[in-house]
Amino acid sequence: MNLIFLYDEFMRVPLGIEGNPIYIFDNTLSEGYELSEKIIENRYFLAKEAGAEIYQGNTYEILQEIHSQNPISKITTKATFRPVYQELFQKLSDAYDVEQLPDYFLLQDNYLHPAKRFFQYWNKIKKNLKY
Repeated sequence: MNLIFLYDEFMRVPLGIEGNPIYIFDNTLSEGYELSEKIIENRYFLAKEAGAEIYQGNTYEILQEIHSQNPISKITTKATFRPVYQELFQKLSDAYDVEQLPDYFLLQDNYLHPAKRFFQYWNKIKKNLKY
């Protein structure tokens, strides 16, 4: 089974990616962040909108439980700069085939001519965001 691991920076299944999306509310991954009930509620609805199965608990243990019921062949997620997620993805890649999509939000079409101001960057990407 292919899983698409959604988290707060990756709350939508990209087009062309096949798999079963999951979202896990894991308090250990959000340590140091103050999350209001509105943020938690928003993430819940975004995960539901993405068609994800929603769990609560330790991410690694939940993935092991899912794997025991239905073997995981691949986990797809998005790369991040956050150390807590980088450590998790490293730990997961020891046990599973983990594909980390590039951080598409920071990608630019022409990386040799980056935007000098944020509004230039925003004008380039907002068409694709359907904002």
